[in-house]
Amino acid sequence: MLRFLAGRLAVAIPTLLLVSVLVFGLQKLLPGDPALALAGEDRSPEVIAFLRQKYQFDQPLLVQYWIWLKAFASGDLGTSVRTGLPIGAMVADKLPVTIELSILSMLIALGIGVPAGVAAALNRGTIVDYLVGVLGLAGLSIPSFWFGIMLILLFSVTMGLLPSGGYTPFFESPWGNLKTMLLPSIVLGSSSAAIIMRHTRSSMLTVLRQDFVRTARAKGLPERTVVVRHALRNGLIPVVTLATLQLGQLLSGAVLTEQVFGIPGFGKMIVDGVFGRDYAVVQAVVMCAAAFFLLLSLLADLAYAALNPRIRT
Repeated sequence: MLRFLAGRLAVAIPTLLLVSVLVFGLQKLLPGDPALALAGEDRSPEVIAFLRQKYQFDQPLLVQYWIWLKAFASGDLGTSVRTGLPIGAMVADKLPVTIELSILSMLIALGIGVPAGVAAALNRGTIVDYLVGVLGLAGLSIPSFWFGIMLILLFSVTMGLLPSGGYTPFFESPWGNLKTMLLPSIVLGSSSAAIIMRHTRSSMLTVLRQDFVRTARAKGLPERTVVVRHALRNGLIPVVTLATLQLGQLLSGAVLTEQVFGIPGFGKMIVDGVFGRDYAVVQAVVMCAAAFFLLLSLLADLAYAALNPRIRT
């Protein structure tokens, strides 16, 4: 197991370095001078020169990259040029919000997608399979921002059951936190549920045709045992990969949903950083998202071994 983890880390570290090069290099290709944006309306030459020296904008690109990478490796994410706050503190404040939203969304997606996919596979060609297919296509087709607005109109404006936006910290009020996170979690989880549903159905149809499933049935095992202990356990292996990728996409792609519901998360932070030309914030957010993606990939590999012992060798 240690050798397996070491091999994964040997791949993850160069990947993270490549991401850092792409993030730093591509961002420098953006038009405009960040020193001019920070100088304000007066834009006196002295202020511009001071800002370029303070944030190393006057250094060569390789020098700027090395200074930033060395600081990032030591845990110093820098300071936001827009707000003047330490980026590490900003990430520590915003990242848990988006992680909570992503995990709740994935729980909803798995709670809907896996049972629906299994039901469609077990009832292939019936009305159940048809309805699951229609729901899956609808989940993929409906834009998240429109779906979010419709949920606000129904549950907040019309019925008054849930708040239309905002965020309540969990430790301040667990019930209030759940109410503020429920609608955005449903919005994000619906599209992921549709994808997981379709892949679960396809994987289960493949597994149900395997010899070991026919053997289990020939032994006289109950159908529930055959499906849950034999077919589903093997059919979930590709779904684990998909769920891992979807969770990473939820973490980095919750921008629209956070904007619609006014959630102060990671997505809003990166949008503000891009429009404010706050290079350090954008770099830190993307690097944190990439590291989280690599961590999820490692956890997915470990889950493979738990689901199928043959993979351990």
